[in-house]
Amino acid sequence: MSRFVSAAALTALLALPAMAQQPTRGATVAGTVRDSAGQPVQAADIVAQPGNRRTRSDSAGNFLLTGLDGGTYVVAARKVGFAPERWDVKLSKSGRIDLKFVLGRRVQLDTVKVMARRDCPEFTVDGFQCRRRSGGGVFLDYDEIDDRGASYTADLFQNIEGFRVDIRRTQLGPMRVPARKGFGCITSLVDGHPVTGANLVPMLPSDLSALEVYLKPDSVPEPYQRYTWPSGGVYRSGRCSVVVYWTIWAPVSR
Repeated sequence: MSRFVSAAALTALLALPAMAQQPTRGATVAGTVRDSAGQPVQAADIVAQPGNRRTRSDSAGNFLLTGLDGGTYVVAARKVGFAPERWDVKLSKSGRIDLKFVLGRRVQLDTVKVMARRDCPEFTVDGFQCRRRSGGGVFLDYDEIDDRGASYTADLFQNIEGFRVDIRRTQLGPMRVPARKGFGCITSLVDGHPVTGANLVPMLPSDLSALEVYLKPDSVPEPYQRYTWPSGGVYRSGRCSVVVYWTIWAPVSR
């Protein structure tokens, strides 16, 4: 076998170690994603918030997030067909932390104990499954959200009866938002709580674990009925529709 190496190839080979030795700037989160049987989970979505930094696990279940600022993050792992898991981490400016995610496969609905809708949990994602069995709205779970292939959360409403998608000016610039066809107001809840500056509707559907949409105010479950009334009284449009966004960080009943 010839041992001849061209000058160009030699230059490239010599450059590789130098590149590999360059220090990684910022903090790093690394780790693995496995299922409950200990098998690697490939193509799991890893998200670090704030900042919406993301990557995916490889065929061995390994992942790497680099260039993070120092501070506190919530790092979550998710994949269709699995329950998400999250870690709260604190990073120094150039620190590194290794995480081991274990994702359990989602339980089929038939094995869920069903309660009357009025007794469904209001502030945990378990309530979504409970209310879904009672009906009255549009319910999208992990798989159904991903199957729609929406680029933005608002696009999930394009094929939901009674809704359309508008572009509105906000403090963050033009944004796509859901709106009622004709006249009508919408009250949005995130993880069961009203939207605030610290509790925003996720912009990306990959940050959702479920979605509940109630077009008709009378179909809204009892715990959320108070949100059908517009703030400040009743307007020409009447009572509001209610949309409940469940994020991948939503609490689960114990």
